[in-house]
Amino acid sequence: MPRQYGFTLIELLVVIAIIGILAAMLFPVFAQAREKARAIVCISNVSQLGKAMAMYWMDNDSNSPIQEHLYIEGGCPFWMDAAYGVPNWYAAPYANWASAIFPYVRSVEVYRCSSQRGWTQNSDTTQPGLSYIYNGFAAGRSDAAAQNPSQTVLLWDYRYLTSYAVVNPAPPIPGLCTDPGCYCYYDGWSAHTEQFNVLYFDSHAKNMPQAMLRANLFGLPPGNVFSF
Repeated sequence: MPRQYGFTLIELLVVIAIIGILAAMLFPVFAQAREKARAIVCISNVSQLGKAMAMYWMDNDSNSPIQEHLYIEGGCPFWMDAAYGVPNWYAAPYANWASAIFPYVRSVEVYRCSSQRGWTQNSDTTQPGLSYIYNGFAAGRSDAAAQNPSQTVLLWDYRYLTSYAVVNPAPPIPGLCTDPGCYCYYDGWSAHTEQFNVLYFDSHAKNMPQAMLRANLFGLPPGNVFSF
């Protein structure tokens, strides 16, 4: 009888174990590479939104889009509908920054961060989602109001999708809303592993740690109209 050759059960188990170990080592690397690619797409979106905003300024006497107040919590109005998600920014009856610049963007996909982690509660998930936060202090103001455009934040990305125009902040109201900026920023809101993609008033986009974004938002000189 001719002798038959093959792997023993132990040899097969050893090979499977080695493949499993290698896969466990490589999967985090692949995940990091995928997230890096998503962050690159996201910063491209931010940059395109910046170009659209610049064109809006040129067509509107340098004034930034207005943002209507939508929700009041405890007497404190804020322009960020991340938690409540209504109505839809794309066809909302309320004026908002995202729909104002859409004629210059012309793609709803640009408004969505590819690293988003799903929808906020009560959002209309049948409508185009929105992942970017607008500096509410810019609403209705001239772009020239930014005393230092290269250090004044205009937009940044948010980790969730909402169906309304995500906007910050509400100005502090004595006795009602005392935190600086009110609802303007929370640690952990980053979409890219503690990294934010940020657009400045001079239209340059930058990826940065959340500590740097926080410093940019809260570190402006006293009296600056964009100071949180």
